[in-house]
Amino acid sequence: MSKFNFSVDCVVFGYDSDLELKILLITKKENPKNLSNEGNFQIGLPGDLINIDEDIDPAAKRILNSLTSINEIYLKKFEIFTDPNRVKKLKDQKWLNNYRENPNERVITIGYISLVNIQNFKPKASSFAQDVNWVPVKDIPELTFDHNDIVDSALKFLKNELNHEMSSFLLPKDFTIPQLQKLYEDVLNKKFDSRNFRKHFLRKGVLIKTKNKNKTGRIGKPASFYQFEENEKKDT
Repeated sequence: MSKFNFSVDCVVFGYDSDLELKILLITKKENPKNLSNEGNFQIGLPGDLINIDEDIDPAAKRILNSLTSINEIYLKKFEIFTDPNRVKKLKDQKWLNNYRENPNERVITIGYISLVNIQNFKPKASSFAQDVNWVPVKDIPELTFDHNDIVDSALKFLKNELNHEMSSFLLPKDFTIPQLQKLYEDVLNKKFDSRNFRKHFLRKGVLIKTKNKNKTGRIGKPASFYQFEENEKKDT
């Protein structure tokens, strides 16, 4: 009887001064014995198997840190992926044969979503990850295993769950309402009327206006910076 393996795959969404939603992807060699920078590479989400004596949440933190050197960030389970053929593609089998003792065993994975402001983190590849990069969501290439499907599911989850709490992980501490609006437009893939968007968030009472201003607003009227009301945040 075939064994079941369980893994974690982390979908790390980031936002930065480019005002563009991005995702953290790792590059891994198909053959670990190839010490040169040549050869076949695969691109995918940071993910790995859960140890037999490990709980899921600590495993997610360990795996993300071991592959990207990122630690202490927002992490939340969003879906379990159980397709029995999710690791059966020929290119995936080549990688598994080089890295796993039992490459033909079934792997069920738990998807975690992570949200960060890119400027606060400096990912660094480690373990079997050869490189780690932020890629715009609109430019995601073909990924290993079923990782494109996992990303699509994470985007749907983010669209359904997006609120000021989640936004606070992606935006800098001080932000303008146009920056907040751009984030919502990117995630939800829709445009908002600027005046109505501003009124909506100010009416909710989750924003605190700071004394800081910048010059990105209309001519003669610098844009004000805001912060999220800490008391309105929920525990993660």
